[in-house]
Amino acid sequence: MAGLKDFPSFGALAGLKILDSGSNIAGPLGGGLLSECGATVIHFEGPKKPDNQRGWYGYPQNHRNQLSMVADIKTEEGREIFMKLIKWADIWVESSKGGQYDRLGLSDEEIFKVNPKIAIVHVSGYGQTGDPSYVTRASYDAVGQAFSGYMSLNGTTEALKTNPYLSDFVCGLTTCWAMLACYVSTVLTGKGESVDIAQYEALARIMDGRVMQFATDGVKVPRTGNKDGQAALFSFYTCKDGRTIFIGMTGAEVCKRGFPIIGLPQPGSGDPDFPEGFTGWLIDSPVGRRMEAAMEKYVSEHTMEEVEAVMQENQIPCQRVYELEDCISDPHWIARETITEWDDPMLGHVTGLGLINKFKNNPSKIWRGAPLFGMDNRDILRDLGYTDEEIDGLYEKGITNEFDRETTIKRYRLKEVIPHMKDE
Repeated sequence: MAGLKDFPSFGALAGLKILDSGSNIAGPLGGGLLSECGATVIHFEGPKKPDNQRGWYGYPQNHRNQLSMVADIKTEEGREIFMKLIKWADIWVESSKGGQYDRLGLSDEEIFKVNPKIAIVHVSGYGQTGDPSYVTRASYDAVGQAFSGYMSLNGTTEALKTNPYLSDFVCGLTTCWAMLACYVSTVLTGKGESVDIAQYEALARIMDGRVMQFATDGVKVPRTGNKDGQAALFSFYTCKDGRTIFIGMTGAEVCKRGFPIIGLPQPGSGDPDFPEGFTGWLIDSPVGRRMEAAMEKYVSEHTMEEVEAVMQENQIPCQRVYELEDCISDPHWIARETITEWDDPMLGHVTGLGLINKFKNNPSKIWRGAPLFGMDNRDILRDLGYTDEEIDGLYEKGITNEFDRETTIKRYRLKEVIPHMKDE
């Protein structure tokens, strides 16, 4: 267990205080990433509503380094705890249907009365404003992929959902920088700020120029599967042995080195399709189709290893498709500690993704695994000024709750679904 004063000082965000009352991925991922950089993050849950990610690998991966506090904000006592944490926090992030906290009597205006300098981050499927019939709708990853239009760009004959949970994770990354932008605003102005993040807009933002292309000129790029929708020689190709590799043969120097390999004339050697300084061309054009045909012929005559070796030798960007076993055994993954080990209160000793973004002077670290449900209630409440007797009373009234490891294992039937726990 740990309290507000027990969080070790480390990382680029040491001292930053975050209250996260979100659930699933889209909102909480932001706090999870910042906790790895040293921010003190409390994950706040209701006594009857543990986060849906609990009981599976996602929670231990995304919530390590955090504290767990459980209280029912629909009760007077639970709301008092919540408001004390609002006063403590620099940032509050929540993820629910649009307007949910307004309906609970916890509007931004009420929050600012308690902490005028807090950064408030609202994450929802459709946003806090807009068409009222959309704002209160529930949303999951697949909803975000479908409503944003992103899903329509992927697949071949029919739209394809991208796994795992692309909309959730892109929204979580957007939440991460929005949290910091909102907080910086409060530091610079001395006044609280609130930001409204819509899951579908976060995904729409990474569609590059596709929305502009259609909205401005009515051009709709067809679904092309593993082929790039715009550039020739910038796709995945299937080799003689049936294995797949990405090759990006674009740019003047790369084309000059690469074209002779695949049987095309070197740019500047006299072919009018490929003048001096040629950098690449659109895939859906006569020149682009000529380029693609040459590459398809080349890879069909060579194994993936042969293609990869030649491309790397000539410094042409390429990458064969890795399976997860390739990832965790790759020497570069190992050297950068992209995979690491830690102890988790629920799963025991685990191996998973390490710390991304390597800070030179203030390195991130994993100091604890993701907390069990309500694991830090007592320490946090003591730090907020509650006596042991008062804390016991909160448990008796059902205003707070917790699960120990044994209860967690039984509740989520972990020995049936987690291979390494079956023999415990």
